[in-house]
Amino acid sequence: MWLDEYCFRSRGYGVHSPMLYRIVREAMMPRHVVGSDHSLYDALRLRKVGRRTATRLQNLFTLESYTEWCIDEPSAAGGVTILTPDCTAEKVREIVGGLEEGAVCATYPLLGYQRRALCRELAKVHRSMSAEKPQLMLYFARTDLRKQHIRI
Repeated sequence: MWLDEYCFRSRGYGVHSPMLYRIVREAMMPRHVVGSDHSLYDALRLRKVGRRTATRLQNLFTLESYTEWCIDEPSAAGGVTILTPDCTAEKVREIVGGLEEGAVCATYPLLGYQRRALCRELAKVHRSMSAEKPQLMLYFARTDLRKQHIRI
C-alpha cells in the first residue's frame, strides 16, 4: 500500500509501526550520537554528509543493531548501506533492488529532480517499508513489515 499522503512531524505521532516510531523517537530526534560507537558518523562526515544526517544514521545503526555498514557499496546480510549523492543511479537501483536483509539509506533524496524521481520510484517498487525525510530515504528489508511508504 502506497501512503504518499501519510505525513507526520518529527515527534512520530500517528505512526502505526512500532519499529518506525522507535526509530523516529530514538534515532532521528536526538541531536547527539547515542552510544560509544562513532565510526559511521566519522566516515560520513569525511564524505561531507551533514552533522545531523550523520548523527541520525549512526543512531539508526546503533539502535537497530546492524552488524556492519558500507558507503556506496552493498553491505552483507544484516548490514546497512548508505548511498551518497556520488553514487550513480544504476548503482542505487542495483543496491536497493537487491536488498534482502538489513537497510539502505539514500542521503539527500531531494537533491535534484532526477534523484528525487529515482528515490520515489524505488519506494514504490520496494517490497517492504520505506520512510522518507528531506535528508534521508530509508528502505528496510524485513518480512514482518508491511509494504508502505511513510514521510517523516
